[in-house]
Amino acid sequence: MSEPPNGQVVQALRDHGGLTRHGLVEATGLSLATVNRALGHLANQGRVVVAGHETSTGGRPPEIFAYDGDGQVTAGISVTDDGVTALLMTMDGTVLGRDSIGFGRPADPEMRLQLTCDLLDRVVENPPGRLVGIGVAVPGVVTDADGTVSAIHEMGWDRLALGDLLVRRANLPVVLENDANCLAVAEHRRGAGRGVANLVSLVARNGLGAGLITNGQLYRGMHHEAGEIGYLLTGRDSLGRLFPDRGELEQLVGGRRLSDEAQRLGLDLPHAATLPYLIGLGHERGGEVGRFADELLDLTALSIAALCVVLDPELVIIGGTDEAGMSLLIDGVRERLVGRILRVPPLEPALLGADAIMIGAASLAVDSLR
Repeated sequence: MSEPPNGQVVQALRDHGGLTRHGLVEATGLSLATVNRALGHLANQGRVVVAGHETSTGGRPPEIFAYDGDGQVTAGISVTDDGVTALLMTMDGTVLGRDSIGFGRPADPEMRLQLTCDLLDRVVENPPGRLVGIGVAVPGVVTDADGTVSAIHEMGWDRLALGDLLVRRANLPVVLENDANCLAVAEHRRGAGRGVANLVSLVARNGLGAGLITNGQLYRGMHHEAGEIGYLLTGRDSLGRLFPDRGELEQLVGGRRLSDEAQRLGLDLPHAATLPYLIGLGHERGGEVGRFADELLDLTALSIAALCVVLDPELVIIGGTDEAGMSLLIDGVRERLVGRILRVPPLEPALLGADAIMIGAASLAVDSLR
């Protein structure tokens, strides 16, 4: 049995945000008359509102409709080695507020966990609406439906039942997901990847992680380990070594290596060392810092080349931070790949910026409630 027209319209507004009548026709495949009837029913129920008007090209400007969600809100939380950040949004994707707690230096695994729980408490205590679900993005593998996380080396978390802990703490549905997967979902639905069926999203921060959208759907793999490119091997010498803990690429571009090299080079950084920041610094300073930045760019380019050759994506989106070095990273990767692989797809920064991972986490929380 097909989904009723009202449900199809609600689904389209949830996935795409505000849409005009003709936008809804395109998104749902329904006739204009059916869309109009569904909008009338939903407006009478208070579930759909007019959120604005599209620029007129002559005549009355088309109305933009948004899903109000009956006052329901969701939260997206992003955990990094630097701190934890939360974003609250309506069911149609309107951002209502943000909050964050920094971990400081040094921060041990227990302190990071406690501060993450502290921010969760603040989100739950006074939401701007009826909080119905929470999505949490982590920089590692989520191994099961209960939200056990593993291989989060920078956090010191391994085989931690984080999802179960947060559900009991919040007394609400909590969805845990890898941060690169969250970035992919957000950009596919609301950002640079709208309308793209096959894309790769890359979190370039203290290391590299990939999220994959194939045929319009998030692809996690058999063991939810798809996109764990920190385990890519970089050359023949790699076959003479074992990597039981951290993958080779992670050892070369992960947070520990970035911090160690920044300290060795005498760099006074305003926050944890990240790939874009160090690449930007290398471009500015040159010398040994510049050579290290070139090494990071080479390794990032090799990683993206492997993804492109295997997956043939329409688009590669790179995000995880809003730092100015991101444009240098993208330009540097493009220069290294042209003429060396079959096809270099468009490389673009995350359109949703620093909010992208949290928006993706909140969107997945909404999905889990349907």
